Amino acid sequence: MAQLTGETVKQIAREVFDYEISEHDAHSVASTDGAMLTLARQLGALALSGIGPAFSYQNLNSEAAHLNAKKA
Repeated sequence: MAQLTGETVKQIAREVFDYEISEHDAHSVASTDGAMLTLARQLGALALSGIGPAFSYQNLNSEAAHLNAKKA
């Protein structure tokens, strides 16, 4: 798999977000992103079938109920 480079990060920041990023920060983002992508490849091996989407209506309602119960 191709590695994300600092130069690519700088180009994306510039072209997509009209934002200039320092060389140091671009390399930090590239290395962090590389680690995240490596870990993301392993998600298929995890037993996640019983877990719903983080921002589903059911999960948001459950979280609201949980937060409201703390106030009582």
